[in-house]
This record gives sequence, structure tokens and C-alpha cells, in this order.
Amino acid sequence: MYKKTNKKNLVRITAGFAILLALGCSNEFLQDKKTDGLNDITAFSSDATATAVVSGIYDALQAESDGREYNTKSLWVPSNYPTLDFEDSGADTQFSTFTVKSDDGRWKNLWVLNYQGIGRANAAIAKLKPAIEAGKVTKALGNRLLGESLFLRGFLYTSMAQNFGGLPIVTEETTDYTLGRNTQDEVFTQIVKDMEAAIPLLVWTYDSDNKGRATKAAAYHYLGNAYMWLKQYDKAAAAFEALQGHAELEANYVNIHAAANRNGKESLFEIQLSSAASDMGWGRNDNVTYLQSMCMPQELSGWGGYINATKVLYDSFEAGDKRKLCTVLGPGDAHPDPLMQIKDHPEVKKAVVGDKLYGLNTCGTLAKPWLQQSNAGYFCVKTWRDPQLQGNSYGTIFGGQNQILARYGESLLSLAECYLQLGQGAKAATTLNIIRTRAGLASKATITITDILDEYRHELAGEFTQWFLYRRSGKATQYMLLRTGKTVPAGRELMPLPKSQLDANPNLVQNPTY
Repeated sequence: MYKKTNKKNLVRITAGFAILLALGCSNEFLQDKKTDGLNDITAFSSDATATAVVSGIYDALQAESDGREYNTKSLWVPSNYPTLDFEDSGADTQFSTFTVKSDDGRWKNLWVLNYQGIGRANAAIAKLKPAIEAGKVTKALGNRLLGESLFLRGFLYTSMAQNFGGLPIVTEETTDYTLGRNTQDEVFTQIVKDMEAAIPLLVWTYDSDNKGRATKAAAYHYLGNAYMWLKQYDKAAAAFEALQGHAELEANYVNIHAAANRNGKESLFEIQLSSAASDMGWGRNDNVTYLQSMCMPQELSGWGGYINATKVLYDSFEAGDKRKLCTVLGPGDAHPDPLMQIKDHPEVKKAVVGDKLYGLNTCGTLAKPWLQQSNAGYFCVKTWRDPQLQGNSYGTIFGGQNQILARYGESLLSLAECYLQLGQGAKAATTLNIIRTRAGLASKATITITDILDEYRHELAGEFTQWFLYRRSGKATQYMLLRTGKTVPAGRELMPLPKSQLDANPNLVQNPTY
């Protein structure tokens, strides 16, 4: 795993199973209390210990509330702020002005935590096969755990390559922490290898005790994504087509992100969090996130509200698009989730006649929009769905709404893009129209890449992939100019490598223009 080795934040990748398990997970299938005394020798001595070790790889995705703010700042923000559909309502303007800094802690956390997970995956991949051959781990379970480890390594590389481009590729345990960068194409080629190796080992579905683990469907999705980055659209299309019959859409768009719809039928892979809201201190990690508190109106939460949607996004939806109010609320809009009645929030219930909250069941009003914390009165809905979370004034800053990282709606739009790139326009339009039909919109007879990017925007805004899909298409700069009127400076589609790693590793080279 990645481990700090000196004051310069040098990192190295090593087995370290005793440490790995001490950092283990504590939610749902990740719960495993049989980890006392595990070490490099005993970690793969039984089905139970091997399962515990592989569960520890997932823990790399659950570092939100231990002060590293991983889910919010390292995953969600880079997926959304560069699109200019969401922005920081405080003093942080680095994304809106394309002046992102390499010493921002979000990049260090993304780099270190992802490589930490990669190190755990490498160790598991190396040790599972011998454990299976020795009869210590049963073959069926061992192969599935191997598939999960390969998938997670591929996913963690995907998460970083989409942000940074080229990266050091590490596929085995090593103490060499001065590796140089491989190219972006080389990284996605490695991801293809991992996903293709994982698919025959994984299962399509799990029982309720193991729901949330990596599946064949998730691996096919990320395989298709990797092939698209490599511009191998025929192979990407085949990967997405393999999902047919094994994945499906929610009939009602609003249900996708319902707090109670954990691991729903459209979801392919999501971060598993605790289902309970919490007022926990900043120094602990109870597998929760504060993303909702950052997105809620400050008028309700009393703290947070630093992330807000923009009027540009709000106005960009076609008339009648059912996704609009499930994505962004503006002045005078009621929350679309029946469990999220604004009138039932304690701040509204205690308001007296004449107070700006009195009698409201809407997100402010047209005459008096909610503008605290310098926001524009528009708010992200997908991350504001947990009725348990009422904000700092009521002691519940952290919530347990799972974070959907991949879903079938995105797979279908990616498949449509593949067909378009392959010159199969009719199939591209038919596939894209599946998504438009659910949104309540008219079908399109012919489509362009701009149509596909528009659908990515309106289907996936406020989730975890929008900016990367723009970048993957090769049309991010053109599309941003068309839809926002802003020019992305050359080289700023990529994020900067973290300064801490550049300072520590002389063989790392920063992205141009940073």
C-alpha cells in the first residue's frame, strides 16, 4: 500500500497487510471483525481473512471524513467544477478561472489514496493465486476476490488518469517510489488488461450481504470507457453491448439518487457508505460524506452551502426535461423527492410570520432567492437527498447516501457515442433516444457529437463523470466555448500533478502549463 516514508511525503507500494487491515472498512459487506493479528503470512490463510483483505481495497474510496475530504473534494469537485455548471460560492475561484493550483490538497489526497488502494490490490493479486493453489482459499471465492482486486486496481487508475493523464504504472509490490510517468494511453491500456482479466472471474449479481462489490457489469462499463479513451470504438461498443440483459434503467429518473435506493438497478458501481447521518468529529472516519452539507442551501443547513449550481445549467435544459428539477433547483422550485419537503426542515418549521423562511416549501422564491454564502440561488439536487441530514445547526453534517460512480444511463450514452464514431448514425440515434425518452423528450432522427455531449450534461450533471466524458470525446474545449462562452486555456483540461509528489520524486514531470 502507499505509505509515507519521510517528511517529503514520499510514498512506496508494499504489502503491509497488518496496516491495511487496521485501516479497514466498517460498512455492510465491508464489515469484518476477524482481522486481529493478521499479517503477511496469515492474511490469505482462509476464506475469511482473504475476504477481509480484499475488502480493505474498497476502503481507499471511503476517506471522506478523516480530514481528507476525498469523496467531495477529490472525486466530485474535479468531475463538476471544470464544466462551469457548478461552482464554489466562497473565495475558491480556481476552477472557474482555470487557475487550478498543484499544491491544492485535493490532488495529493487523490494521488496518495488511489495509489494506496492500488498497492493493496497489487498485494492481493500477487498472493491470492498461491493461496488458492495451496488450498487455503477456496477456488470459487478466491477467483472472485482476484477479479475484484483487478477491477479495483483498474478503477483507481481510471480515476487518476481521467484527471492527470499519464501516471506511473505499478502492477506489483515495489519499494521504488521514484518511478516516472507512463503515457495516458499506456495507463488506459493497463486498465483494459485489468478489466479483461477481471470479467471472467466476477459475477453479475450478489446476495444482499455482498451487494456493492464489483460485478461483471461494472467491469464491462469501465472496459468500454477505457477503450473509448484509446479511440478503439468497436471494442468499446462490444463492452457496452455486453451489459444488455444484465443492466437496466430506472423507469423514473428521480429514483436513481434516492437515498433509500442503495445499489439500485441502474447503478453499476457506487461507494458504500453508512446509512446513518452523523455529527461525528473531523478526525474520525465512519464511512460517511459531507457532500450534502456542502450542496444544501445555507439558509437550511446553517453551515456549508459552498457548492452551488449555476443559472447557465438551469437554463440549458429543454422544456419538459424531467431531469431538470432532479438535477438543479432554482428560486421557487420545490424539491422533487417527496421525502425532502422543505417545509418540514426544522429551520422552516420554526420560522415566524415575516421571516424569509416562513411558510416555504420551495428553494427560496423568485422575489427572494436564497443567496447566503454568495451563491446564486441554484442548488444541486442529486447530492441533497438524505432526509436525515439537516445541517450543522442540528448536528448532522455527515450523511450516508451512497455515491454512484457508474450507472447504465452513462453506459448507453457512451454506446451511442461509439456508434456515432463508427459511422453508425442510426444506431447512435436509437440508443441516445432511449435516454431522451425517459427524460420525456422527443426523439432525434439524427445526432451529432454535440447532441451526445448535451445528453451527457443533462443526464450526468452533479455526478462523478461529466467533465471526464467531455475530455474523453476530444471536444471539451469546443463544447465549453459553445455552451458556456468560456475558453479553456491550452493544457487546462488536465489537472496538475500534486506538488508534494513532484517535490519528492525527481522523475515525475508536471503537466504542461502548470
